[in-house]
Amino acid sequence: MAGGEIAMAPWIWFAVAGLLLIAEMLTADLLFASLALAALAAGVTNAAGGSEALQGVTFGVFAILSLIALRPIALRHLKKQPKDGSTNVDALIGARAVVTTTVDRNGGQVSLSGEIWSARTDSGLIENGESVVVLAIEGATALVAKLEEK
Repeated sequence: MAGGEIAMAPWIWFAVAGLLLIAEMLTADLLFASLALAALAAGVTNAAGGSEALQGVTFGVFAILSLIALRPIALRHLKKQPKDGSTNVDALIGARAVVTTTVDRNGGQVSLSGEIWSARTDSGLIENGESVVVLAIEGATALVAKLEEK
């Protein structure tokens, strides 16, 4: 330090990293997480006694590397979709389920993807314990048909 400069404490970098992580939680696009990683690296550099110039270089290098190398990989994993591109209830169409309460045209229940769903069928009566396939989702009710065993 020259001429009465005040050294920046490492906690300032760590506080910046924390604020960037809070911003990341609000946006979820991994931009702020990359910058938080860079601020954390600069804080470690500061705590190890690195100069302010070295802290700035550390921040810049880590920011660029994490934005170029880590962010695209992480985004690819976060935004994975089923192979057919369907999401939410659309992903349940064609899924197998097990009848937990006898299903007929007036209603019943099935276990579908680990959850109990209201269900109905247009193909007669399907008994408890039988396997069914989901044909459609109408509101919160699965329209099912008996799974034909081969």
